[in-house]
Amino acid sequence: MDKILVTGSSGFIGKKIIERLDKLKVITDSNDSEYINLQNREQVMKLDSADTVIHLAGKTPQKKLKWSEYFDNNVIGTLNILEYCIQNKVKKMIYVSSYVYGNPKYSPINEKHPINPHNAYTKSKYLAEQLCEFYAKNSDLNVIILRPFNIFGKTLPNGFLISNLLKSIKTNEEITIVNKDSKRDFLHVDDFVDLILKIKDYDFKFEVFNVGSGKSYSFTEVIEKMEKISLKKLNLQYKESEENFIGEIIADISKLNNKIKWEPKVSFDEGLQKSK
Repeated sequence: MDKILVTGSSGFIGKKIIERLDKLKVITDSNDSEYINLQNREQVMKLDSADTVIHLAGKTPQKKLKWSEYFDNNVIGTLNILEYCIQNKVKKMIYVSSYVYGNPKYSPINEKHPINPHNAYTKSKYLAEQLCEFYAKNSDLNVIILRPFNIFGKTLPNGFLISNLLKSIKTNEEITIVNKDSKRDFLHVDDFVDLILKIKDYDFKFEVFNVGSGKSYSFTEVIEKMEKISLKKLNLQYKESEENFIGEIIADISKLNNKIKWEPKVSFDEGLQKSK
């Protein structure tokens, strides 16, 4: 029976993955219920050996974090997981990266679009991708990189548009919406988990896939939908900002469809209903 190591197993996506896997197959980034520090290679090397790694762990965007914290967690942590893979002769690693294209030159955005990380978080994720590519091309490890654009769901942490709006519905807390006409491609977490569980059974030496719904919605449209679902007027204020401004993002998911016949099943409206 193949063993699967899931890093970031206590996170938003990690918990969903664990729920769906056979518990006899799962190894998590913890020992005796204490989560290990992925920046500590010695601790990483003590994890039980696995055949496949689903690498979700890392720092997500937070205003309070220093640049170095992203690089320490997302780059060094990934390097240590790659070394774990080599030591344990892991067959396959799935690395969950991020949107790394900056302000797009065209849309929908395919995997050939120029890379232009627009902040420390996306730069750290891309640097980790480059490490993955190097290891894949210079060892027996196979690597699949997934670049999700915007994943959402009921337990999405605070600090993201949809989770902030859900919190405001419950608490009436005022939320600031920056650049309300910006448009984003949203994918429900159930669809993303389905993708990970499907693609882990495919063999690619090294492949990168953009992940989204292939549709975009403005922040204003998202607000209108959530007010309709909640039957409540949200407490919002608006402002415009040019800092790291990105107008519209739509994922081209044709490569995923062509390679593994995957496409989303949960509509955006249905996903919002499920997130209440």
